[in-house]
Amino acid sequence: MKRVTKTCAGLLSVAATLPIVFAATAQAAPAGSMYFSYGGANCAIMPDGSIGCDLPNIRLVGLNIVGDVSIPVPAQQIVADPRTRPSYDFSNPYTQPGGNPDFYQVANDRGTFGARISYAGAFCEESFRGTFMCVSRTGEENNRQGVFGL
Repeated sequence: MKRVTKTCAGLLSVAATLPIVFAATAQAAPAGSMYFSYGGANCAIMPDGSIGCDLPNIRLVGLNIVGDVSIPVPAQQIVADPRTRPSYDFSNPYTQPGGNPDFYQVANDRGTFGARISYAGAFCEESFRGTFMCVSRTGEENNRQGVFGL
């Protein structure tokens, strides 16, 4: 029983420190970013092709720990640059003052299933059966892309 208690305490302490660790790496979206909102999330595609979203609620986001192995951690932001990961900048860096324009107002392209925003080599689009997904620009590291759905 002591081993289970120690393990749970260890996992809780790691989960509690994650926001502190990632807060140092978070930053506001740079000038020239494409802002939009979809399904309550406020998002920005940055000029370098990375994508970030301030989510309306805390949800589980995969944190890559080794190779393609990830663990779900609670977060209110998601970033793809090119790896998809949680972020913990509580200043809502992907939300403009007054809110972001609606996705359909700024959509500048059409995907296979519906409206799409294409910018800086990345895109966000309506996908199969009303789902929504974003794909960051291909990164240098192993030609990877960050992909996530809202």
